[in-house]
Amino acid sequence: MSTPELGHAETWADRCMRRVWRRPPESPAESARRRVTVYLIPYVFMLYILAYLDRVNVSVAGLHMELPPSEGGLGFSKAVIGFGAGIFFWGYWILEVPSTLSVLRWGARYVFVRILVLWGLSCMLIGTIGTSISSGIFAWLPPISLDAGLVTGLDALTNGLFGWLFGLFGRETPLTWFRGLAEFYNGLPSEPINQFYFFRFMLGFFEGGFFPSVILYLSLWFRAADRAKAIANFMAAIPVATVFGLPLSGLLLHLNWFGWPGWRWIFILQGVLPIVAGIVTLFVLPNRPENAKWLRPDERASLLGELQQEASSKAGHLSIKILLSHFGVVILLTVVYFCLNVFSYGLSMFMPAIIKSQSGASDTVASMLASVPYVMALLGMLLNGWHSDRTGERVVHVSIPLALQGVGIAIAAATDGLWILPVLAIILIVGPTLYAHLPAFWPIPTMFLGATAAASAIGFINMVGNLGGFVGPYVVGRSATEHATFANALYKLAPFPIVAAGVILIVALYRRSRPSRAA
Repeated sequence: MSTPELGHAETWADRCMRRVWRRPPESPAESARRRVTVYLIPYVFMLYILAYLDRVNVSVAGLHMELPPSEGGLGFSKAVIGFGAGIFFWGYWILEVPSTLSVLRWGARYVFVRILVLWGLSCMLIGTIGTSISSGIFAWLPPISLDAGLVTGLDALTNGLFGWLFGLFGRETPLTWFRGLAEFYNGLPSEPINQFYFFRFMLGFFEGGFFPSVILYLSLWFRAADRAKAIANFMAAIPVATVFGLPLSGLLLHLNWFGWPGWRWIFILQGVLPIVAGIVTLFVLPNRPENAKWLRPDERASLLGELQQEASSKAGHLSIKILLSHFGVVILLTVVYFCLNVFSYGLSMFMPAIIKSQSGASDTVASMLASVPYVMALLGMLLNGWHSDRTGERVVHVSIPLALQGVGIAIAAATDGLWILPVLAIILIVGPTLYAHLPAFWPIPTMFLGATAAASAIGFINMVGNLGGFVGPYVVGRSATEHATFANALYKLAPFPIVAAGVILIVALYRRSRPSRAA
């Protein structure tokens, strides 16, 4: 066993390990796992904070993007902001699978650098919409003539092939769809709304591979038995990012540098951070345990031995067959994840605006108050995850928090306008349950499939379920535009977590009727 007393100079990691784990490691393999935790988890945790910050900063910036141009805004409606916030997720899923494959082929370091730098640039460019900078970026695009013969011919061709499909969705002809795309394309050099939608889509497009790449990256360092805890520690960045990000964005909102209002600087400054992190990642993040200079030789050998033994024990298992045999439960879990994303993103993308509407607070105070539910969310996530691990129970630890979310947000809607009661409902009921289900939810696929097949299932659930992140902000933004308050929008969100809680109970019944498979 490698210890400082046996000839190794003590490092900061050794001191940190002694403080976190009171008992000394019993083997080099355990020492290796602790050292990997100390070196990698805080770093990917920090990167996920940056990723989540770039998702929710629009919730604060939107408060001033709604202002008229004479006051430094763009005159956007809440429907526009909601659609722009949600379109992130249409770009998000495209690169999930290619990015994970790239981690294995080229190494996580280079994949993360590409992701971080490009999503940072996309975030910065959101801060330039409606200016000569964005107009110049798109000025070279040749316009599409909507009256060209090519469009007419394309209309005849596609109407013959796909006209029936467009008819199902209320479109008269496919030309209506193509014309809308052409108008959007032609408006990119001059229309801030088009630029906002485009850069938000590209932000999701470039960031989309980050989460699944990290999950795969952690699997290269942690055994299946330790992976759930590592993922839970990594995902704790979600509420932490919001707790610190909302007040920070609220303070930046009142900047006025070089004649540019604060909402632009929110995107610009928070886009610089992932670019810097990408450069740092190039030098500090090893691709695999074989490349980690900070692992001692005996630790590296023991860790690699464990991982190789685990991989060889799973070789030859027909995980695809097992996955297909449990396809029903995968679909159910995807429905659950879709519903909870509709709720969480619909709420988080407008949390400052909701708090402002219900409390009458200023923009800065509303941004700070909006972080309080996420403090409660962090506590609820840690407590519920700890209790779920201790008892080994998953379904109830998912269903109860989800049901309470729906009840809490319905109370907030019903008490809208009654002093501070709706804010208290969000803080005290919705807040503690907002992310409490996550540590118990992600281990559920392994209850049916085992680690190997569950990896494919988790990828599918994450890819499809994340589209709920488009639906939630869109529903809330459109409803808030049509009504004077957010009460109607909150009522529309309330059924989603309640439905998710019911589906999880169906999953539990499914599990009782089907034997679990280890693969």
